[in-house]
Amino acid sequence: MSNTLEFKISSGLKDIIGKDLITDDFIAVFELVKNSYDAHAKNVTITFDEDKIIIADDGKGMSLDALKNKWLFVAYSAKKDDSEDIGFKQVLNNGNRRHYAGSKGVGRFSCDKLGSKLKLTTQVINSDINDQLIIDWSAFDDQNNEFKTVKVIHHSNKDYHVKFPNRSKHGTILEISEVKYWDRKKIIELKHSLEKLINPFGESDGFNINIYCEREKREDLYGSYKTKKENRKGQKYIDRDKVNGPVKNAILDILDLKTTQIGVSILDGEITTQLVDRGDLIYHIKEKDDSFKHIDDAQIELFFLNRSAKMNFKKEMGMEPVNFGSVFLFKNGFRVQPFGEQGDDSWGIDYRSQQGYNRFLSTRDLFGRVEILTDKSEQFKEVSSRDGGLIQTEGYHELIEFFGIAQRRLERYVAGVLWGEAFKRKKYFGDSEDGKIKAQNFRDSLSGDKDSDNNNIIRTNLGSKIDFIQLIKSLTNNDKVKIINYNKELVDLVNAKLDDLQPKFITDLEKIADKTEDENLKLHVAKAEQRYEQLQKQKEEADKKLIEEEIKRKNAEEEIKLAEKAKEEAEIKAKEAVEKKRLAELATLRKEKERALEEVAKLKAEKRAKEEIERRTKEEEAKKKAQDKLEIEESKNKYLLSERKLTDSDVAQIGHTIKLSSNDINASIQALIRKIREDQLTNKELLAELIDIKRSSENVLKYSEFITKSGFKNNDAVQLIDIPIYMNEYVNLGKRIHRDRINFIFSNLVEFKAKISVLNLEIVIDNLISNSDKSGADKIEFKFSKIKECLQIDIMDNGDGLLDIYKNEPEILFDLGVTSTNGSGIGLAYAKDLMREMYGDIKYIGQGLDNKGANFRLIFN
Repeated sequence: MSNTLEFKISSGLKDIIGKDLITDDFIAVFELVKNSYDAHAKNVTITFDEDKIIIADDGKGMSLDALKNKWLFVAYSAKKDDSEDIGFKQVLNNGNRRHYAGSKGVGRFSCDKLGSKLKLTTQVINSDINDQLIIDWSAFDDQNNEFKTVKVIHHSNKDYHVKFPNRSKHGTILEISEVKYWDRKKIIELKHSLEKLINPFGESDGFNINIYCEREKREDLYGSYKTKKENRKGQKYIDRDKVNGPVKNAILDILDLKTTQIGVSILDGEITTQLVDRGDLIYHIKEKDDSFKHIDDAQIELFFLNRSAKMNFKKEMGMEPVNFGSVFLFKNGFRVQPFGEQGDDSWGIDYRSQQGYNRFLSTRDLFGRVEILTDKSEQFKEVSSRDGGLIQTEGYHELIEFFGIAQRRLERYVAGVLWGEAFKRKKYFGDSEDGKIKAQNFRDSLSGDKDSDNNNIIRTNLGSKIDFIQLIKSLTNNDKVKIINYNKELVDLVNAKLDDLQPKFITDLEKIADKTEDENLKLHVAKAEQRYEQLQKQKEEADKKLIEEEIKRKNAEEEIKLAEKAKEEAEIKAKEAVEKKRLAELATLRKEKERALEEVAKLKAEKRAKEEIERRTKEEEAKKKAQDKLEIEESKNKYLLSERKLTDSDVAQIGHTIKLSSNDINASIQALIRKIREDQLTNKELLAELIDIKRSSENVLKYSEFITKSGFKNNDAVQLIDIPIYMNEYVNLGKRIHRDRINFIFSNLVEFKAKISVLNLEIVIDNLISNSDKSGADKIEFKFSKIKECLQIDIMDNGDGLLDIYKNEPEILFDLGVTSTNGSGIGLAYAKDLMREMYGDIKYIGQGLDNKGANFRLIFN
């Protein structure tokens, strides 16, 4: 048993034939404008509001039946089955049928790309009722729903006031809401894109697009404002850079560039080609060609952009041609993308250019358009993505081949005639060195033509004329080609320099004259032949005389040469005799000199040997004396070092340091006694306190040994240490003494190694910590940094800081007897001396932590 089933269509189809195919906002607008064109509209207005875009036209509108059975019929296109204009042919355009810009039946989903809601208002001719559809595209987002189950709201209005463009009483208005904000730059970019949407010479003539945006009116009128300093004088916009106003066809404004251009058209199997160079006709031909089966009506206009044309283009358009585009394709009046876009090579122009240096033109050199009018939508069908060009059908390949005809003919003239590549490559002037030089000279004389807006140079350039003759001759050799007209001035060789010509060029002119039945050219050819024959006869006589004179000259030169040769031979013999005698004398002298040199060398060698023995003896004696002296000095230094007497300053400074350590011991013992009495100590805490007291007592012992010189050498020795790491460990080992009062902070512990006295370093640290303690500080930060090759340590506290009397002259702090802590005035002075001994320095920088206290900086080089 069998039965039938049917497809179910998900509402997700909306995205597949909408957002996924319409790749950007501009293409979405293009699709909707093309729908207005297909509806026979003369005017389309695009209005931008804050969150709304309104696209209104004065086309034929749609009836309720058309809305139901055409607009709401997904993927249906009445343009395909020719039912689109039934009943309207005699009402609009006097019944004249226009080709349709679209035919896929999915352009209506472009609205969804622009905004999530749509209100469509439409009214047909001779009706006082308009119909409205209200669509919320988000209702289709749940793909579990069937497409047909998503409802669209409909209203029929008799009194609903709508404004169609140009006060029309019929048309269609699309109000798209919940759109993303379009700023001025984006609207201008859309306007520039719409300029290239419609073919200037196509059947879309009379189709007008206007853009309106209320918020941009002021800037359009007054220009872009500058700074107040410039008195806010605005920079006025040109019309194409204003938001509000009609979209003018920019291509039409620049297609009259005074440059080299070619026009090729095909109509009913006949191809017509016209080549014009800066206003002058070069040639006009027609030819039968039945190889194009799918192209009935098409035309191409290509422009070669030399430097002058590019400058004029930029002047007119305000941009470089390469940024505007290259060769655009129009089908039935509307652009097919991406043909012609910057960076696009759909025509294969740049690919061809890369195959032949300086012979083929690139997209930077070409500008133009290809227009095809056709009802064969299957052969010239756009891909669904709307910006992917045409599907590669037989018709597509025919169109590419048709474009190649125009491209090659323009290149043949530009590269060959204008640039001189042909007569260089084909060696019109022969393969001799003289011929190569002539070819290069003619090419050099053409260099100015590339930048000129007239063709005066090629009119007088023999090389270009010869190549043009070859070009016309190649056309006459094709039996299918009929030459309607060509530039007679470029085949005129009567006034040419005939000794640069070859007989074959005159023969080529004869063939052209016969094929075109040009009697005037035949007369010119006869005159050129007559002059050439006269020139050849004169040349033969001149050559004969030249040969005779050459023979006489050579005979005279031969006689002179024989006489000069005999004279030279006699002089050579005399010179040889003199030279032989001189060489014999030189040989005798050379032997005597060699003997003398050998004797001198022997004496020098003996002298050097004797001097070497004496030098070694002296070095050994000096080395022994130096060794003896070193041993004596080392013994003396040890004695002096062990017996060194301390100065009063040394005693005072070290005594000050011993006093600091003694105070620390006393403070720790007092604290320990207090806590023992209050029974606040654990055994572990007691042990820690005793360790701190032991350490301070060892410091006192160390300073005592220093005074008594016992163990002085070991404690005061210079050692290689990492200063930041050593300071961190040293302070942390001793900070328990101050645990109730001071919090120590170490930041940015960089690596810096140096050979210093660790005793000196510890004394400096202890003095600075003691001063901070006396000033009431409860926080000290050690901040390390490397500046070039130096170590910089900022020691900052939050104590009472300096007295005001020292802030203006902080350097006096380091004078002996000066104190800011009611101390002895020894600590900072001693620290200054010790830092100098370590090749460093100590400075007062200013306030320390929390906007108070003091900051002292240690610098180690």
